[in-house]
Amino acid sequence: MRKGDKKLTKEIKETILSMGADMVGVASIDRFEYAPPETHPSTYLPSARAVVSIGIKIPHGVCDVWGDYTEEGKTISPYLFYGYGLINLETSRIVRSIAVRLEKMGYKTRIFPPTWIISQYRFFERIIENGETMAEFSHRHAAVAAGLGVFGANGLLLTKENGTRQRLNSIITDAPLVPDPMCEMEIPCGKKCNYKCIKICPVNAFSETENFRCRIGAREFTYAKIEKLRCCYGIFGLVRGSGARTDVEVPKRQISILDLLQARENQSPFEKLMFENSAGIITGDFCGKCLHLCPAHMIL
Repeated sequence: MRKGDKKLTKEIKETILSMGADMVGVASIDRFEYAPPETHPSTYLPSARAVVSIGIKIPHGVCDVWGDYTEEGKTISPYLFYGYGLINLETSRIVRSIAVRLEKMGYKTRIFPPTWIISQYRFFERIIENGETMAEFSHRHAAVAAGLGVFGANGLLLTKENGTRQRLNSIITDAPLVPDPMCEMEIPCGKKCNYKCIKICPVNAFSETENFRCRIGAREFTYAKIEKLRCCYGIFGLVRGSGARTDVEVPKRQISILDLLQARENQSPFEKLMFENSAGIITGDFCGKCLHLCPAHMIL
């Protein structure tokens, strides 16, 4: 690994924090050795040397007020905007500005949208073929590689400061940035919360028997496998327990894209109105129950 530029690294990180990010880290390209070839940073930028990961905190109050509209003092609307849509736009604003800054210095960059339907465009055929959804670039894996935190049992990033409560974005670049050490924090799931995130899922999308394993740098992580189209019943507000009015029947067999499309045809007009009015990127996932009710921010 070639020597990094400490002055440039300090400048870029300080600028990112001054623009409103709450955390920033740098991953060296060698930490992506085991990443899928189709989403590896070098696939998009062969000269890539580093990935910059940024995070913005979701206010605790936004998560704590989340709940079914029939519950006293609970509502999903603050999360839909302040905990999802607005933060996604803010992380996008920051990475765009930093990408332009690095390019003016003569370096190359690649940036991707925050995780949502738009970020899966390249792999849409997989949804039809086998029900698999896949982002073009994984911001959460980049965050772990950059030392911001570790994976929880739900596959979300856990940080000591915020638990699961942050949104992420990334910049792939050939700038000679100095990598941060990877996080050595102990993973609290199971020992301290008995896998609450898996047990409270309103559609049982998490497997209690099968795990996904990934290696990042010198560390191996394990988290529950998730049936992503089943998870979409919560994301799109199609079942009670996701914060929505709609309550369609979720098939017990493996979900297909046709199942999901049919379920959306039977969606409450209130949920339809909300999605039509927001187009997803502004107002985000209905559910996120595994994020809101994860106690990691209180026990780490």
